[in-house]
Amino acid sequence: MKFIFAVLLAAVTSVTAQCPSCPAITPLFRSANAAKIDHFYTATTGEVLSAGTLGYSPEGVAAGIFPTQVAGSTPFFRLFKSSITDHAYTTSTTEVDALEAAGYILETTPGFVYTTQICNSVPLYGLFLASPGNDHFYTTSASERNNAIAIGYTDEGIAAYVPVPGVIIEGNTC
Repeated sequence: MKFIFAVLLAAVTSVTAQCPSCPAITPLFRSANAAKIDHFYTATTGEVLSAGTLGYSPEGVAAGIFPTQVAGSTPFFRLFKSSITDHAYTTSTTEVDALEAAGYILETTPGFVYTTQICNSVPLYGLFLASPGNDHFYTTSASERNNAIAIGYTDEGIAAYVPVPGVIIEGNTC
């Protein structure tokens, strides 16, 4: 029994040790273009404003992300396919390659996220609408995810894990 407890304690301690003690978290803003059926996510307020000139309306903060890499995090890649006006996001370099082969262009990395649920993170759900239009949609809200599925989006599972909701204005969360 003591051995099992020691193993569990060591496992919990090793995960906890990987977690940054007071990481900087920045908002991942969400905008939508209803006419083109596209959601756009960025950590840059300037891009939110620029997207407005292209028909995108701000929808608030989708999640918090890390502006720089922290222990256990990975890049959250943003790709765009202009012929269908669709932005896609992924942590997978294999998926980046597949999307590029399908005509998407790697634009940037808005920030960093986790690929597993560590450090009290929450799921960022990924969904896709094939028709009408093509739209990748991401949310931390289970009810918003369920509503999207009800209107025709396909559940693509968990795209990433993001910091627990809370203070996500640039700076430390502590």
